[in-house]
Amino acid sequence: MELYVVRHGETNENIKHMMQGNMDTVLNETGRNQALGVRKKIENIKIDLIISSPKLRALETAQIISNGQIPIITDERLLSRNHGEFQGKSRYDIDIENYWNIKKNEQYETAESVSHMFERIIDLLNDIKKNYSDKTVMLATHSGVCRILYYYFNGIPESGSLLGYESVNCSLEKYELGE
Repeated sequence: MELYVVRHGETNENIKHMMQGNMDTVLNETGRNQALGVRKKIENIKIDLIISSPKLRALETAQIISNGQIPIITDERLLSRNHGEFQGKSRYDIDIENYWNIKKNEQYETAESVSHMFERIIDLLNDIKKNYSDKTVMLATHSGVCRILYYYFNGIPESGSLLGYESVNCSLEKYELGE
């Protein structure tokens, strides 16, 4: 089955390189225009369902893309990584290399581990295969989830670093989700 993945459109916090995590931020004008661009890009693709993170920035992206024509449901497994004590900080204020390395898989006091993110995303993918195998599904989500999905489908590098892939706002990826 075909699985499309879109990262939410731009927010003012993205401009500041802020780790938004569970903050419920909204799209700015650029972000809304980016979502309109995705809607145009997929106009000849029959998307049967959009599954969105419940956060406003992802949900608004899904709603703009859907334009009332594609059903949308939310799933908390598409939430951004829980950044815990790092939420609201600039990504440049932390050791980002260790933070996104599955081999180091550091346990932070309040932040979600990379391996836990993989577990919840794999659980979601298994449910999608079980319930929507005959559908074309789009996921509207966050950069960390896009990163996990990329490495799920393409393999994890020997180094364990998940920083080799970066999704920009409203990037659109297509994957084949097999049996």
